[in-house]
Amino acid sequence: MIDRDMACAVCGYALNAIDDTGTITFEHPIVPDTDDHDVVPMPAHQLDNVFRRCHMCSTSEPVWMYRTPQIGAMSVGGTRPVTQTYSTQWKVCCPCAQLIEQDDPVTLTQRSVAAMGWRRTGPEAQILAGIHRAIVLTREPGRTLLTTGAWSPAQLKASTLPKVRDRLAGLLRGPVGLSAPLDHAERRSLLAEGLDQSRLYWIDPQFTALVAQVLADLPTTAITDRIVPKGSGLLVWSTPVDQRHRIAAASWTPRPDGWQMVCYRSLGLDLPSTVIELVRHEVGWLVPVHAVHVPHEVTVDGSKPLAALVASWLIIAQQLTRDEPTPADPPIRKAYARAHRPPPEVRLVGIKPASSQPQPAQAEHDRTPSGRAKPDHRYWVSGHPRNQAHGPGRSLRKVIDIDPYLKGPEDAPIKASTTVRVLGSTRARRVDGDSSAAAES
Repeated sequence: MIDRDMACAVCGYALNAIDDTGTITFEHPIVPDTDDHDVVPMPAHQLDNVFRRCHMCSTSEPVWMYRTPQIGAMSVGGTRPVTQTYSTQWKVCCPCAQLIEQDDPVTLTQRSVAAMGWRRTGPEAQILAGIHRAIVLTREPGRTLLTTGAWSPAQLKASTLPKVRDRLAGLLRGPVGLSAPLDHAERRSLLAEGLDQSRLYWIDPQFTALVAQVLADLPTTAITDRIVPKGSGLLVWSTPVDQRHRIAAASWTPRPDGWQMVCYRSLGLDLPSTVIELVRHEVGWLVPVHAVHVPHEVTVDGSKPLAALVASWLIIAQQLTRDEPTPADPPIRKAYARAHRPPPEVRLVGIKPASSQPQPAQAEHDRTPSGRAKPDHRYWVSGHPRNQAHGPGRSLRKVIDIDPYLKGPEDAPIKASTTVRVLGSTRARRVDGDSSAAAES
């Protein structure tokens, strides 16, 4: 789903993804009758300025998408008539969507005209009124939650994660449309069941900052039972961990041949309380932006959406972290008790404090037991096989796989990244019909 976040390299408009024939194409929201340029799709994160605004009022970040038959409009009165043909997808902000749901095109037009500073009786407003009326009257049933937004992140606290998890499970079970590959009833139901049983992990700011620093240089890592925590889980970072994908949380659900993994962005909206309450009730705080079926041994590197999750698992598996239970907010605990559900538990995961043991003399401290100089920074060591001694007198050897790990003193800085990633679009690899973690580089 992240790989569908494209914009036109010429005009900077966020593009609509069209997937009606099984092949994804991209088009402008508005297509003039005299095209001044063809669509030049480019990953949106590679452009400095992407025009990503509500197609109704042109002011707010869109959250919903409606579908209609193709709508055209003609303006007259100038030197020649001008015809515009619109896409069949309409991306709409929450206040405008509320008016569409109320079948109120008149107020929708009034809101849009006021936002754009037009005269209510002017020709532009009259054309807009006709378009809005057509959208409200001809829209298809239902609406789809967008996954290609640049919303401000929501402030998610450890004590609220049970409620965040329950709203997310409710979104998956509910009628709201989701982008492929999640818009499948059986898959959504399985993911919701996995969330119901998931362990909750909240990553504290220090651990989150470490993940953000080491993310780009993550070595190619195989996803195996050695690093994936048992059972289902939902892991939330205190802030989004990278500028490119803006991932705020990730979940995993075991399958017989691997896992179903989903990455989420958080939905922070500056809206009136009456509107935001409706959004929280229907959507919650997390929006799924990348879903993939991950077979055993699939590899991930620092360019992929799953990289932050894999880096977090590796650091936990390296035993560099501590975790402790933290109570949910009292209203949440009471709601669980009324529903006869077990008390919710959130594991707060943070970096272990530095050792308080006395340090040896400086010359000795700067050397490893083998006499080599200790590194003055921390860096990833790639996964590799090792001949492990075992048996009587440790006389036997067996080959074991060592997963990537961070090397260097705990208080040393992270080595500055020297990794260069190719950020262009690549051909999507498909696994069981899902966009794999290699779908966009």
